[in-house]
This record gives sequence, C-alpha cells and structure tokens, in this order.
Amino acid sequence: MKELLTNESLRGIFKNNFELSHYAISLARYYIRAGHEISLAELFEQIRKNPSQDFLKELEQIEKEDAESS
Repeated sequence: MKELLTNESLRGIFKNNFELSHYAISLARYYIRAGHEISLAELFEQIRKNPSQDFLKELEQIEKEDAESS
C-alpha cells in the first residue's frame, strides 16, 4: 500500500489548508503530551478517520479526567 504523505489525501475534509494544518498540529501536540509516538502517516490516518475538532476535544477531556483521577 502506498503511503499518503501529502495533504492530497485530506483534500476536502477541511475548508482550507490553514484549518487542516491547525488541526494536525493540535492533534500531534496531544499525542506528544500523552507520550505517544506518532508518525506522519499515522497522523494523516487519524485525521482521515476523525476529521472533527470534537475528536480532539474528546481526547483532551479523557486526558484531563485521567489526570484528575491519578
């Protein structure tokens, strides 16, 4: 399977490249803070599967709840 490492595979998911970039950076920061290693290909796959800001908010809420329960 050919790896899709350009935003061509993400075209149309977001209104513009700025929104795509902002979401990708925010998602990558979440994974880094959470201690997860993620490749660019994996990041693009996560964006394709979960292109909503709500997904990121849910991840951050789960992280917050985990931190509070520790």
